Amino acid sequence: MSNRHDAQGIPVNSNQRRLIQASIVADAHSVHAPGVVLLHGHSVVAAGSPELVGQVAPDVVVEDWSGYLITPPLVNAHVHLDLTDLDPLPQELDFDAWLAAIIQHRAAQQAPGRVEEAVQRGAAASLAGGCPYVGDICGSARALDALIDSPLEGVGFIELFGHGSRAEHALEAIELVQSRAARDAAAPGLRPGLSPHAPYSAGPEVYRAAQASGLPVATHLAESPEELQWCMDGGGAFAGRLEQMGYDLADVPVPGGHPLDLYPSLLPAQEALVAHANYAQPHHIAQLQACGATVVYCPRAYRYFGHPHGEATGHEWRHMLAAGVPVALGTDGRPCLPATGPAAERLSVLDEVACLQHEEGVSLADWLPMVTLHGARGLGIADDQVLLVPGVKKALPAIPLSPQGQGHLDLTRPLVDLFKSS
Repeated sequence: MSNRHDAQGIPVNSNQRRLIQASIVADAHSVHAPGVVLLHGHSVVAAGSPELVGQVAPDVVVEDWSGYLITPPLVNAHVHLDLTDLDPLPQELDFDAWLAAIIQHRAAQQAPGRVEEAVQRGAAASLAGGCPYVGDICGSARALDALIDSPLEGVGFIELFGHGSRAEHALEAIELVQSRAARDAAAPGLRPGLSPHAPYSAGPEVYRAAQASGLPVATHLAESPEELQWCMDGGGAFAGRLEQMGYDLADVPVPGGHPLDLYPSLLPAQEALVAHANYAQPHHIAQLQACGATVVYCPRAYRYFGHPHGEATGHEWRHMLAAGVPVALGTDGRPCLPATGPAAERLSVLDEVACLQHEEGVSLADWLPMVTLHGARGLGIADDQVLLVPGVKKALPAIPLSPQGQGHLDLTRPLVDLFKSS
């Protein structure tokens, strides 16, 4: 038996057969402790308990991965890869000032190669974090092109902005993305989608056009108190932001209610993602369940921005799950993530899991669907790609476990992709 914990980046022989013996082998449907995975090259042949998989042939290489959790490939359901070149911003910035810094950075990215380099770095950081599947918010067509050229799969959502007469550019972009999706329909891998940014930055006509497009849709809803205020009465920091962008506020209709009361009905019935929902109230849970959207919770970004504010009591993700609302995890963008340490070298939903384990005691049975099936279904990725069932997989993460047990992760140690380690 070999111990391969330090083997990384070594190509796996496509004909090699290996039996991985780990402390835990788990997917969204089952947990085996201990567990084994039988591999043939980059294909899973069988996974489960040692008794379930049974005896293997003498030529199978047996590897000891004690102290590790083996999972299927992971899904980062909400990320901004084209912001990977922007270092984390100071936490003392309020949300409006943070957005202003993002807008300024996007202007600087017009230089040739800047966006492409950022997406390439983000793709590498995603793979380092065990996440070959993404729901990426693309700030430009260049970002989408760079994403399609990367090894990642999932959906690249073109970000859409505009109210009233200034929504025309967004409506034209929707038609272009539809044409591209139709042209590339048979191509495997990454699909284009649409992202009306948020209620304060994209008008209802943009949401309706995205809804009718037949493409996957993602949007930011109930992310901040500033958004809630603007949606309720048209006031606050975002009103000033719109004026700075040249809008006549008299021409921008105010929704007149909580975004989660008004906007879920403007989403498609399938392949719709609601990013954040930080200020969902209990009665919104039934509405989210009825509309069929997947909520994407970003725990570290939630804490970075100091949520909850005001009278809010915390994120409703546990109650959403209990009510049957699929909740996936996302990292959000690099500007609201740690600047140093191992987590700064990757973009991984496992760091979101570690945050929840530390602060809320989330169980393995709770978080595994949140980083696999829930995000996959929201992005239109087949279930078998994120389960430990027979077939070719994009990655096979070996995740270090903490000695404290109960499935706690130790992310101070490196993750290993077993398909790149033999």
